Amino acid sequence: MNGKEFTVSEVVDHLGVNGHTWLMFFLMIFAMIFDGYDFMVVNTTNLFVAHTFWPDNPNPGALMGSLTTWGLLGMVLGGAVGGILSDKIGRKKMLTIAVIFYGLFTLPQAFANDLVFFAAFRLIAGFGVGSCIPIVTTVFSETIPSKQRGVFVTIGMAGMVAGWVLAGVIGNPICNTATPIFGGFTNEVTYLNADGSSATMYANWRLCYLIGALPIIYGIVLHFFMHETPHWFANAGRMEEACKALNHLQRSAGQEETHFDPKLLVVPPKPAKTSPNILFSKKFIVPTAAIWTAYFVGQFCVYGMNAWLPTWFKGIGYTPTEAVALQTWNNVAAIASNCCVGFVADRIGRKRNLAFSWIFCIVAIVICSVFVVPNNFGLSIALMLLFGFALNYAITAVQPLMPESYPTAIRNTGVSWCQAFARFGGSASSIVLGGIAGMAMFQTAEGATNWSSVVLVLIVPFVLGFICCLLFVKETGGKSMDELAGDGRTDASDTGMTNFIIMLVVIAFLFITCIVCPLAITDWSKLPIALPLMAVGVLLPFVYFFIFATPHRKAYFAE
Repeated sequence: MNGKEFTVSEVVDHLGVNGHTWLMFFLMIFAMIFDGYDFMVVNTTNLFVAHTFWPDNPNPGALMGSLTTWGLLGMVLGGAVGGILSDKIGRKKMLTIAVIFYGLFTLPQAFANDLVFFAAFRLIAGFGVGSCIPIVTTVFSETIPSKQRGVFVTIGMAGMVAGWVLAGVIGNPICNTATPIFGGFTNEVTYLNADGSSATMYANWRLCYLIGALPIIYGIVLHFFMHETPHWFANAGRMEEACKALNHLQRSAGQEETHFDPKLLVVPPKPAKTSPNILFSKKFIVPTAAIWTAYFVGQFCVYGMNAWLPTWFKGIGYTPTEAVALQTWNNVAAIASNCCVGFVADRIGRKRNLAFSWIFCIVAIVICSVFVVPNNFGLSIALMLLFGFALNYAITAVQPLMPESYPTAIRNTGVSWCQAFARFGGSASSIVLGGIAGMAMFQTAEGATNWSSVVLVLIVPFVLGFICCLLFVKETGGKSMDELAGDGRTDASDTGMTNFIIMLVVIAFLFITCIVCPLAITDWSKLPIALPLMAVGVLLPFVYFFIFATPHRKAYFAE
């Protein structure tokens, strides 16, 4: 560039939105659609899968909640490993592998006849699903110009929610078809209702998982059409390839190619170490606290309620078809919120937008709890539109902050470990909420679950999210990725290892009390000690960050 030093961000911002931007956008959108379908297909089909696996148990409770949990646990592991690999081998290679992987291992779930077989392949497929989402977020942040980054990142997340909607639109009619679609493969099932009567259905839900294998084909598409990001090339020391990638951007923008001298390409200093423990060093623990707590809250509430929405509406008198339809309307609103949140974040800032989202969620929860009633399908649709818009606005408001919190060398490690941790919230929430729903204080006089009361429990995590936003979130909007990276160097002696080990202990406690115990101990939620232990498990991560991140706030905000 005329003999002057330059950065990747300067070139990307100068070229603006161009053909390459849109190509990457649509490739990432479809990756997220498939990813979203794979996750939500379980919540769409869980009533029918439960009837198949436990035909003599009309209220499998935590067992049915675990159908969602196994995939989320796989996503935890996949996100943690996939993020590190993406920083090592590249965004393109890792995303292609992840998409093919989860498509391949979703296929056997169609043939499951018991929880063990289903859970095993759900867990394995989750490895790929968990790797996909953080890579997409990182690719957006490294591809999109600074001024439009928030909009593209959040609209990209709408692709995932579109996959959720497709799971409902496709799964609802398939599961409720009164005849077998594939003969003996979609076998007849006789099951017990809560009132002791018996009913018959066909296991047409299996077809939904056959459809879930389509990402195998899409992974091949990614291999041939996706480009590696110049940010990753530059950070990996492959300067000539980074410059060639920048030339490709110029061609896509319709501009004459410039000679980019690899020797003049400036890359922000990298951390001394790039392992996950560095996220807990003095330099990074405050942004880690900000995005980990916020995304944990979002995952706990969004994934937990998505798992139980059909059960809620079926419990107050709606048919299974209407119940799944209401869940789908909830997710339709989520698409709208994902498209809006980025525009607002780019205009008023990340921190204000996130703080507003927590307050908005609290109001929406109270309204839905008070006004959801049986025999008024139109009102319930309106309430689910509000509910889905508010909750998904909040979780998506965190997305731009994730890649903006770390330098390129640990960006996808940071994003993926944040999402992996948050999925413990998502994994635990379906079980915790199912356990809470079975407690006497949340039962009606007739012995049914009062889900309107259970929903109010979500106010607690949203209040915590608001407090953490005020304490730990630093404004990052409008700055280039290289500006945000700044001096990424860390003190070689400050590895964050001690804090990291303590955090792993906290996560282990959460995992044992909120996931293992409810699944391993019969009637766990009815034990007097259950609720206090689960509450401690969910709240302990917040206590951890209040203790270990607060002392470093002043230095972090002064940078």
